[in-house]
Amino acid sequence: MTCWTFGVEIELRATPHKIRNPLVPTLYYEKLAAALRNRGLSALADDLQGGYRSHPEHYNKWWITRDGSIENRNGDEHTIALEAVSPVLRVKGQWEEEIEKFWEAMRAVFHMPDRSAKCGSHIHIAPGKGKTFHLSTLKKMAYGIVLYEDLVVALLMEYRTNNPYCQPNSLSSDLLRQCGTNPVNIAALIQRATNTTELKNIMQNKRYVLWNFENTLPGKSGTIEFRGGRFLRGEVRTKRWIAFAVSFLHAVVEMNDLAQPPCIKIRDYTPEALYARIKEEAAKLAMDEYLPAKYTTLNESGN
Repeated sequence: MTCWTFGVEIELRATPHKIRNPLVPTLYYEKLAAALRNRGLSALADDLQGGYRSHPEHYNKWWITRDGSIENRNGDEHTIALEAVSPVLRVKGQWEEEIEKFWEAMRAVFHMPDRSAKCGSHIHIAPGKGKTFHLSTLKKMAYGIVLYEDLVVALLMEYRTNNPYCQPNSLSSDLLRQCGTNPVNIAALIQRATNTTELKNIMQNKRYVLWNFENTLPGKSGTIEFRGGRFLRGEVRTKRWIAFAVSFLHAVVEMNDLAQPPCIKIRDYTPEALYARIKEEAAKLAMDEYLPAKYTTLNESGN
């Protein structure tokens, strides 16, 4: 496989070290962007004057903007809600340094972010900057996502397992629901897709799913979006959930269970076995150091 790329979207709510009343969010967007630039990173703050934009034009810098879904409706006058969107980062590049510097900048401007169940993290994965996955690769991913869906849900933080913004794909898709749990029928459905639009329509009715195929459509960014990441408060868990999402997709492509349904390529159908396979793939990508030894540490269930 080519050198994959990714970007991360971090939703957070935090209180600034220095509060200036009235509390104007765009002022603190710019303070964070300036702190990032002071650490040698490209960054731009959304002034919200031209309308809300969820990402920068070329994905070549950190973009600090608003996220209406996590804003406090009860009027917490000291908390800033924001979304930080990373530039495109290379899996085989020095992406870790970029993540570490982001959190250094965050700590310079804000106190530790809130432990807010409103917040999550999204990881967009592509086969390279400006590239798109081949339809055959997307089909392998799609089948693996559905085949191992129950196990992946077991690996997530509990508060992300029943979240309206990251529903399991099989619950969102009318077409998948018609297949039930029969792997042969699911594989046949996915194989019948003749383009990315048809495949996306198989995988979801809306974009608020665990693995979002919306951006694989013609003219879009070409990424698969993992929406199941936890709220992030520092570099350790940020690296951890990036490694998980990238390594899972690598694993299902490598295993290619679609070639021989209903067979599976893990030793048994358990969260432990799937996590072990994800760890193996992470080692190939030099990402294994960021994944804990046990999945119960990943999802913080502690069992």
